[in-house]
Amino acid sequence: MFRGAFPALGHLPALASDPLGLDRIAEREVGPLYWTDTGFGRWQLRCLSPESFDLFKNVQTSSDYVGETLPDLFGRSVITLDGKPHRHARSVMGPAFTPGGLSAARVGSLFADVIERHVHEWIDRGVITTLASTRELVLALILRMLGVPERDLDVWRRDYEDHMLLALGVPLDLPGTPRRRGLTAKARLDERIGALVREARAGSDTTVLAQLSRAKDEHGEPLADAELLDNLRLLILAGHETTATVIAWLIAYLAESPSLLERLQSEATDVPRAPGDLRAFRFAEALFREVLRLQPPVARDARRAVVDLEIAGRRVPAGSIVAISIELLSRSPRTYEDPDSFVPERWMGKTAPPTALELVQFGAGPHFCLGYHVAWLEVVQTSVILARALRARGARLALDGRFPRVRHLPLRHPDASSRVRFVRG
Repeated sequence: MFRGAFPALGHLPALASDPLGLDRIAEREVGPLYWTDTGFGRWQLRCLSPESFDLFKNVQTSSDYVGETLPDLFGRSVITLDGKPHRHARSVMGPAFTPGGLSAARVGSLFADVIERHVHEWIDRGVITTLASTRELVLALILRMLGVPERDLDVWRRDYEDHMLLALGVPLDLPGTPRRRGLTAKARLDERIGALVREARAGSDTTVLAQLSRAKDEHGEPLADAELLDNLRLLILAGHETTATVIAWLIAYLAESPSLLERLQSEATDVPRAPGDLRAFRFAEALFREVLRLQPPVARDARRAVVDLEIAGRRVPAGSIVAISIELLSRSPRTYEDPDSFVPERWMGKTAPPTALELVQFGAGPHFCLGYHVAWLEVVQTSVILARALRARGARLALDGRFPRVRHLPLRHPDASSRVRFVRG
């Protein structure tokens, strides 16, 4: 075990406060593999070399431990499945999240209208708590993409927040406890999602929900209703916090550096309304990729070894949970020059699509994030619409205090109290 562990708590304090610092010390002192006690006797092997990236694609590893850890939160969704069940779910759901599927559903135009309203409300307020505001925006985008009427957003938002209490993993199920509130909210969400699915199946439109509700795999098999509900709840959960965090960091960087905003404004002559429009906004895309690289919402991913493995010349016994440090890979000097600096220009000269390692924040292999194109669209649209609105309203961005500090639980995010100001003139 690597040094610095506390009694009972193990390395949990370090992992909760500065996992990148812990990884860098361990890499320097013991090499690319080290065991951590993640608290109360739970052990995890952290793998720091670029070789760890191959674990995402290794059929001898599994992600089923996620479902075992939080079964009520994730159920039988794509994040917990492997092998044939996972391929079935991905083949059913995948087409709806391709650029073609999103374009057919007119998701870009829907998003643009919602973002416009939120951005202008932010400017009218004069000051916003950044992360809370971006969370509200992204949850509205996802729910509207699923066909939730705008008048019902507040009710869905309250149930979603209670549903998230299941992430605490508290086993006690009594009235008023987080588990009881979470399970009650889950039942309400499932009832509402089920009603939307039935309505979508009966219609003939091409919304994302309609595509998912009627989709089948190559053998003509749809998702079972329970699996569809699990995956739609996952879509709300996974697509909300991660993208909201990226947008919050992006706003902080724009507020800290007026030159970034000026360059973005010079590009923002129009608004992208479909995935196919995104390549025309090269600097907005560069901001998206650099924020994601330097501030990845999911700082680490993990797999369980199904059989004994050899990693970096060391034997890893079957059953081990092996964590891949996405944050460390995203700041590797082997991949990036001046890796700890925010340099969006590093993406501007590229003519080829990002490599698999440059997209490590979205995972890789069979579990590569289904929502990649949705996130790209949301972040680029928000940055462009924000730049245009500030110019039209004669306003500029400013940090309300210092640049946000990093927090690590439940995901890596800026300090929830961080604010930005919209200054007129």
